[in-house]
Amino acid sequence: ATTNDRHHRNALQCIEVGKPALCEKPLALNTRQAREMLTAAASAGVFLMEALWMRFLPFVTTVDNLIADGAIGEVGHVQATFSHPATKDPSRRWLSRELGGGSLLDLGVYPLSLTHHLLGPPREFEALAGIGPTGVDLDISVISHHENGATAALTSSFTADTANEAVVSGTEARLRIHAPFHHSPLVTVEQRGDVVASYDTSYEGHGFRFEVAETERCVVEGLTESPLRPHADTLAVMEWMDAIRARCGIEYPADAL
Repeated sequence: ATTNDRHHRNALQCIEVGKPALCEKPLALNTRQAREMLTAAASAGVFLMEALWMRFLPFVTTVDNLIADGAIGEVGHVQATFSHPATKDPSRRWLSRELGGGSLLDLGVYPLSLTHHLLGPPREFEALAGIGPTGVDLDISVISHHENGATAALTSSFTADTANEAVVSGTEARLRIHAPFHHSPLVTVEQRGDVVASYDTSYEGHGFRFEVAETERCVVEGLTESPLRPHADTLAVMEWMDAIRARCGIEYPADAL
């Protein structure tokens, strides 16, 4: 749980001494770093997982089951926003290029990961960013088109007060993943503006406990990666974030290494 710029170094240090690592998201600053970390873990037979706690929470299972059961028909669109007001202090990690700041890596990883989970990687996308005076993105908006013809509209922001909800729209109805969508306590099925079903996805204790339990299970069973957040998914989302940053002209010092 160090700053984004240290994840690569700290995880490799764990792997070198054979210690399993649950590494805070984003796993790394870029795909090169992430691939090096995951390759090292696999070669050493050491467990490594990106701690994207959203993936292990009850609401994701509910959403997956509802889609699999045909509750909303064929999925055609995902919309998600995630905002959080950031400090204006340029030395703090949120706004620091050296520390891997910016809304995309801290917040955008959630809507991107949800979309990748539901729709797979994008076939094409467009992205726009609001760049702050320190050179990191304060806001990112992404529109993407996916293999099955579905689309997505995704936003992360340090400045705007967005709804922080996600809506998964299908041919028959839509799922509203209520705020805060990345650990949502409620999922509703809505049709033409009416709520036709509600699902309580709240939980006791801190939400981090689910990813911790999955890590423990994997380590006990001798796995080097989790089937719920496999290395391939982490790399795919990191590649997407790299492509978004390239499109918007956002660079970190580590990109030049």
